[in-house]
Amino acid sequence: MTFPPSFFAPIPAPPAEDWSSVPPPADCGEGLADPTVLSGRISYDGAYLRQGLPGALEQCLLRQTVARKLAQAADRLPGGYSLLIFDALRPLSVQRGIYNNFRAQFLQERPDISEPELSALLDDFVAKPVRRPHRPAPHATGGAVDLTLCRDGFPLDMGTGFDDLTDLAHTDALERSCPPGREQARNNRRILYHLMTSVGFVNYPCEWWHYAYGERQWAVRTGKPPFYGFLDLCDN
Repeated sequence: MTFPPSFFAPIPAPPAEDWSSVPPPADCGEGLADPTVLSGRISYDGAYLRQGLPGALEQCLLRQTVARKLAQAADRLPGGYSLLIFDALRPLSVQRGIYNNFRAQFLQERPDISEPELSALLDDFVAKPVRRPHRPAPHATGGAVDLTLCRDGFPLDMGTGFDDLTDLAHTDALERSCPPGREQARNNRRILYHLMTSVGFVNYPCEWWHYAYGERQWAVRTGKPPFYGFLDLCDN
C-alpha cells in the first residue's frame, strides 16, 4: 500500500473566509473519546504536559466523532506510518500559558512592537484564553487537534517544529517558496493535508499541524453551522 497520487497534489491557497456568517455554536452534547484507544496507529505526545503548563491533560481527549475520524485517517496510512498528536482538548489554563509564552517571545523578538500589532500577530497563532461561548477557542471545543505524521515511530520533517511562530509554519508556505532540499518537507505537509481533508477535517492556514471538525473554523470553510461549543471542563 502506498499513498495515492492525489496526496501529493499541491496544497491550495487558503480561501477567503466570511466569519460574520458563522452563528454561535449550539453544542450537540456529544461526549469525548481518546483516539489512541481507537487506533494503535495514533499516539499522544502531550506537548504541553511535557512543558509543565498548569492544567495540561494526561489523556488525549476529543469529541467522539473527531476521534473516530482520526482513526479513519490512520487506517488510510500505508504500513510504517502513524499519527502523533501534540495537543487535543485544551483547558483554558493551558491556553493562558501558551498565550503568555507566545506574547513574551514576540516581545523579546520585537521589543518596539505596538500593542495592536502584537495582538494581531498573536491572533494568527493562538486564541485568547477567555471563556467565550459564542466564539470558543478551537481547542476548548474538543473539535481541534494538533498533529503530525510519523514513519517507523519517528516524526517526519514538516519544515518547522510544532508551535513555530514564523510564516514558514503557514500550511502552504512551502508551496509558495520551496528552497532546494526542502521538497520532502513540502511533500510531507501535502500528505498530512490531503489525508486529513479526505476524512472531513479542515486546516487552519497559519499552522500546518492544526486540523478541526465541527467547530467554527470548520463551519466557515464548509458553510455549515458549528455544532461543537465550549466545554465547561475547559473552564479553569
